[in-house]
Amino acid sequence: NLELEEDQKDLMDTISAFNLQARYDGYKMEFYQKCSKGFAEKWTDVIKEFREWMKKKLII
Repeated sequence: NLELEEDQKDLMDTISAFNLQARYDGYKMEFYQKCSKGFAEKWTDVIKEFREWMKKKLII
C-alpha cells in the first residue's frame, strides 16, 4: 500500500490535470501557451524525481 503525503497528492492532481489539458480541445491552447521551455523542464524534473521515489517505494 503506497501512502502519499498531501503535497504528493497535490502533485498527482497537477500531473493529471496536464493529461486533461493536453487531451481536450478546449484546454489545448491554454495549456500550449503555458508550456514554455522552462515550464516543461521544471515539470519533467519534478515528474522524474517523483517517479523514482515511487519506484523505490514499490520495490521495497
